[in-house]
Amino acid sequence: MNTVFPIRSPRRALGLIAIATATGILAATGAVTGPASPSASASVVTHSNLTEIAPHESTVYDGRSSFIVPVLPDTQFYSRYSSLQFFPKYGTDPFQVQTEWIVQNQDELNMPFTIHVGDVVDQERVTTEWDAAQRAMQILTDGGMTYSVLPGNHDVQNPGARSTEDAASNYRQRFGAAAMQRQAGEQLIGTFQDGLSSAYLFEAEGHTWMSLAIAWNASDDTFAWAQGILDAHPDVPVILSSHAIVNIAEDQMSPAYWWWGDHLFDQLITGNDQVIMTLNGHFHGSTMQTRTNDAGNPVYQILTDYQMAADGGNGIMTLLEFDLTNDRIDVETVSPWVTVKDEDSRSSSDTPVLDGDWQSFAIAFDFAERFGWSDDLAEADGIDLSERAKEIVSEGWDGDASGATRAAPGSAEDYIAVDGTVAHWRFGSVSAGTFDETGKVPDIAGDSPMYRSAVEHTDAPDEVGDVQVTHENTAFYSADAGAMCFENATRLTDGPDRLAYISTEYGAPATFANLTSDTGYTIETFVQLDEDWTEGANRWSSALTRGGTRSWMGVADNSDPGAGAAWLGISSLREYQFSASDDRTRGSYTLWSGEIMQGAWHHVAIVNDPDDRTAVMYVDGVPVLRNANDVAGMVAADYMPWIIGASTWNTEPDHGWHGCIGETRIVDHALDSSEFLTERVDIDGDGPNFTVDTDLTGVKAPDTVVSVLSGSGRPGAEVRVEVDEKDAGAVTVSASGTWTIALDYPIEGAGTTRALAFVQSIGQRDGSPLGATLTIGEVIEWVPSEGDLMANLEGRITVTPNTFEPGATITIAMPDDHEGDEIHAFAFSEPLALGQGTVSGGKVVMTTPSTLPTGEHQIAVYAEGGKLVGWDSAVVTEPDRSPAVDGGGEEGPGGGAAAGGSNSESLAVTGSDVAGIGVLAGLALGALALGVVIPGRRRRSS
Repeated sequence: MNTVFPIRSPRRALGLIAIATATGILAATGAVTGPASPSASASVVTHSNLTEIAPHESTVYDGRSSFIVPVLPDTQFYSRYSSLQFFPKYGTDPFQVQTEWIVQNQDELNMPFTIHVGDVVDQERVTTEWDAAQRAMQILTDGGMTYSVLPGNHDVQNPGARSTEDAASNYRQRFGAAAMQRQAGEQLIGTFQDGLSSAYLFEAEGHTWMSLAIAWNASDDTFAWAQGILDAHPDVPVILSSHAIVNIAEDQMSPAYWWWGDHLFDQLITGNDQVIMTLNGHFHGSTMQTRTNDAGNPVYQILTDYQMAADGGNGIMTLLEFDLTNDRIDVETVSPWVTVKDEDSRSSSDTPVLDGDWQSFAIAFDFAERFGWSDDLAEADGIDLSERAKEIVSEGWDGDASGATRAAPGSAEDYIAVDGTVAHWRFGSVSAGTFDETGKVPDIAGDSPMYRSAVEHTDAPDEVGDVQVTHENTAFYSADAGAMCFENATRLTDGPDRLAYISTEYGAPATFANLTSDTGYTIETFVQLDEDWTEGANRWSSALTRGGTRSWMGVADNSDPGAGAAWLGISSLREYQFSASDDRTRGSYTLWSGEIMQGAWHHVAIVNDPDDRTAVMYVDGVPVLRNANDVAGMVAADYMPWIIGASTWNTEPDHGWHGCIGETRIVDHALDSSEFLTERVDIDGDGPNFTVDTDLTGVKAPDTVVSVLSGSGRPGAEVRVEVDEKDAGAVTVSASGTWTIALDYPIEGAGTTRALAFVQSIGQRDGSPLGATLTIGEVIEWVPSEGDLMANLEGRITVTPNTFEPGATITIAMPDDHEGDEIHAFAFSEPLALGQGTVSGGKVVMTTPSTLPTGEHQIAVYAEGGKLVGWDSAVVTEPDRSPAVDGGGEEGPGGGAAAGGSNSESLAVTGSDVAGIGVLAGLALGALALGVVIPGRRRRSS
């Protein structure tokens, strides 16, 4: 049996299933599958699998026979910016740091071979990029590490053509057959097209393995050569690498179809059972799919590409640990680069060990069954190499290794609204279908809606059907369930371009926005290039433009004198480009992203910070490498419209966007990335936007009845409460930020303890729950007295800590003969109930009442029936009133009080509250109420 188990982060794995369900890719059988492709077999994870191996340490032998193969994904931006940015700042670059780390740790981590999946450089014609790449890879050779490498689309002159030697002269000069022979020696068993494709054998743990590297868009005769290599080594397990095999879906988690990968599978992989795994880059993200070959066995296909992360990839690499002892392949994702970066350059997502979706998981693989091997487990004396690799790469790291992932929006309101929003155009409320001159795109933040001109009033040869509103093809992380798609846009040589657009009216309020060097600005939008986008027909088109003409606005721009005041568009190389002009110097500035994939939605933000005088482009929350310094503000012309769908030249629409555009927002100051439209409202129970004001602390009297609970939350959100894991009521938070829930059934009964969970939600998204326990005291027929505290019983129990604040959790160590007994604890001089519990492991843990007076106390423990077990002295100190460290976000509507707060005004209970304990009037036997409540926030696992 071969199955895939996400093992390092069970909570993320469960979230994966939830997202898969939300996006409609959860099959009826419970298996998550990628988007269908012509010959794809079923794929990848089942819900029942997720706990079969968890946690990692408890399911493997301490001694093992294993080795690691490091995988280097797209290094193009490291090569491109090595001499321009990285070396001037660090004296090295991420590419070089990766290869140095491999060499330094190859012995300890038992790494016999390294695989590079292509896109070695970004600009095939630039010699300095090849110099940087060769320098980094030479470190492997000098360190005795053999590797395979292959050309990606950026490494060849004509990426649209099938592989030929003539199209990759610069690649062949550095990494051709002769170079591969020099670095690999006898391990090289074949090359094709002068090294564009190559094959290697390496030894690991007593077995021979093959790395088969296939060129970008390889020709069919490459497959014939590769088949000959496989035929010559029929019993050797093969790791096949190429630049583009598996694509990734819009949710940035699920695998997606790619035509050449499917062609490769049909032509070469499915008929060769020895191919156990494929590796590729090219598509931005990480995912995996499982396909079944002709022999009925699985082939695991892994995508790993991080070029859109910070610093063009953040030095992220993949480690594959082949564990022959435990019949599995562990996959880990690490970055040796983030510990090299200076603290000011770190992003919030930086971490040396990544554990997000498809970044840390294991594949169960029976090597003996597949290849007939028989290994002696007595010789398996190695360590867990994956865990050791994570320890090594984390040495010296003192940052927050959160690597948090985004949450899908729960509703249209699930985004961060910010003050200073000039305009916010959304399409979710616009009817789906053709958008004509009668339509209106609302500005939900102001009064600057957008319209389309009638086709008979435009110079462009557009048609009514060229503009379509969709509620299905939308950006996954946009809270707006709508987008506008511009179809059939193309350059024409015999007249005006075919294009369509929408715009504000001349003189709309947003056209007067002063986005100056004093204020700065933020522009956000979601954009998608059409699958049919081509350089010839669609280069240099714009998604968003601010109207005007630079030449008559006094902007010094000799390259684009007729262009608009500012625009966000796409270059001839499929790079996002933003251009504006500094309102002080009147000089223009331009920002550039890396290469963008057709068909993929991206969130693009431009942030101009006047304090730092920087303009930074973010793509999916990550700053690009080509930004602008010592610039601020935006020159503009009042009255000139904002335009979606086209650029302008001398105020006339020009070069239309071929693709779709989602919600778009203009803000009159610099936003932090935590405020972008991709971020979600904090509705967690332990966050600043939620409180429970009903007092759940202390022990309630035996006749208490709790029928109503109240608190504060985010206006418009829903709050529901569960009692003992059953729904007990729900309500919508009022506009003033308060909520009150009348329980479906009251909580009552002496001796009752109920587990409560409060969940705040927006639409389909739940925040993390806030947990609490409500205890109603029971009646006991004896009265504790200070006279019970005999000297010979002092010290028979021990209270830890001996000094604590009211509400603190204490541990009471008990004599050996009370294991399993129910006990009651009191504080004297006046008997105050601390709680009750069961002795386990020789101790009882309880949370003291928040109302416990300060000063010296004698803590006494009684057994059932009122017999004193023993007592100990303790000191209760004043609570620490120093301000708490702000964890971010705004203070909640209720002032930040936690569950169990002291807001007694909202206590919706009947009966007597007995925070202190004494004889209850009316009880003939002097009965007392006691018990304990342990309120607390149920925090999310990290």
